[in-house]
Amino acid sequence: MMGPLVSIIVPAMNVARFLPRCLDSLLAQHHRPLEIIVVDDGSVDDTAAVLRCYAELHPEVQVISQQHRGLGPARNAALRVASGEFIAMVDADDWVEPNFISDLVGTARSSGAEVVVGNFTFDFWGLRLGFPFLPRRAVLTGLQAARLTLHLTQFPAFAWNKLYRRELFDATADTFPCIYYEDLATTPLILSRAREVAIVRKTYYHYCLRGDSITGDFGARNVFSFAAAIDILRHDLHANGRWEAWRPSYRRLLREALVMVSIQVLVQPNRIPVRSRGQLLLRYAGRLRALSRPPGRCGRRRG
Repeated sequence: MMGPLVSIIVPAMNVARFLPRCLDSLLAQHHRPLEIIVVDDGSVDDTAAVLRCYAELHPEVQVISQQHRGLGPARNAALRVASGEFIAMVDADDWVEPNFISDLVGTARSSGAEVVVGNFTFDFWGLRLGFPFLPRRAVLTGLQAARLTLHLTQFPAFAWNKLYRRELFDATADTFPCIYYEDLATTPLILSRAREVAIVRKTYYHYCLRGDSITGDFGARNVFSFAAAIDILRHDLHANGRWEAWRPSYRRLLREALVMVSIQVLVQPNRIPVRSRGQLLLRYAGRLRALSRPPGRCGRRRG
């Protein structure tokens, strides 16, 4: 039996080595019908050639080509043409289990939830590490789920392990900003628009860590993009009247953001010169202190 049309959005930039694994996992989905919208974000490797081959062989695959603008604008470009009842997002260097879409659509249909969240693993160096911290409740309100995303180790704000009803995205504006960690800035707002969010603890998504990804190729831009994403979130909380009620969760986010970035700067391999790391973290900590206050009358920051 045919189900509802699902649009799967795949941003792609210089991922020719990994793209076949991703697309093969999407084409192997049990659910039909699908439209797989891949946005080539200014690749200079063989990504375009790989996409031409897949588009010629598989009518489900649609390709959008654009000059390099970043992950957020690539997702926005796909959202503008997506026609599915549901939206899913998959990064081009990751892959998913064959029942990823069918199970999440089934849960959405049976529960009436506008968002369904599945579990995931971190795959690296031949290892597979499951994420253990999803909420134990099977159904949350949208506001409960949105607030939980402020706790980075409990319910991460990743865009890609979720199925969304298309109506949750604002058709009149770009959803994702042009910064790194754009999903931290936007996922809480998207979830807050839902009446209910269903949780499926089964693992469907494989997040594959690699050295030249956004998180693997870590530099000063990552540090301050993380702060920029939090700043956008700060303005959204204030504009939607949630600043006071959510302040404890927001302050916890700031603490976790300082710890997470400090580990990446001081412990994990990165592109930041050793002599600059301490000064960079001091600047970052100062920026987070400024973000602990409600926004003033100045305009909303976008990066």
